[in-house]
Amino acid sequence: MVKTLLILLLTSILTAQTYTVGDTLTFKVNGLVCSFCAHGLNKGIGKMEYTSKEKVFVDINNQIVKVILNKRHKRLPSLIINQTITVIVESGYEVNKVFFNGRPLIK
Repeated sequence: MVKTLLILLLTSILTAQTYTVGDTLTFKVNGLVCSFCAHGLNKGIGKMEYTSKEKVFVDINNQIVKVILNKRHKRLPSLIINQTITVIVESGYEVNKVFFNGRPLIK
């Protein structure tokens, strides 16, 4: 819960922006160990309105989840980031770092 609140605070720096097609969110995730894990996250995140399962890439070797946004959104970037983090956490994993277009948001 504390980490989620920290994420909300740190991602608030993006509130002046909107996402555009091709923007990338990358999450460093602990606990990804098998292809079943990857499939579950791909399916869960791929259902979100801002991406599709074809644009969600899960790398179990490096424990990274990469999400490519498929359309422009007026929603606050922090809300989209936290929505993705919620899917990851509810799937039983922990998010350690978040990057927006390669720029670290959480170290």
